[in-house]
Amino acid sequence: MNDINLTLAEELEKLAAGYRALAKSQKDAKEINIQDVSYILAEKMNKGKMADIKTLLKKYSAGKLVEVKPRDYPAIFEEAKKL
Repeated sequence: MNDINLTLAEELEKLAAGYRALAKSQKDAKEINIQDVSYILAEKMNKGKMADIKTLLKKYSAGKLVEVKPRDYPAIFEEAKKL
């Protein structure tokens, strides 16, 4: 009986870990919008990163944020966080 309880506990731990990973991936997959990008760029601009921001926008064929394509928001957001 002890072996069954131990095996059951181990399997439940694996199941719980799978659910935690699923929940984390869904949380991380939050859709990034223009407000999110604007906020992070403003934060970086206040830290004196204007030249880096302009370079980043040019990389996405944009002179200003409103010219960035919505499909590029997640990528530009992630790159902006690293500036």
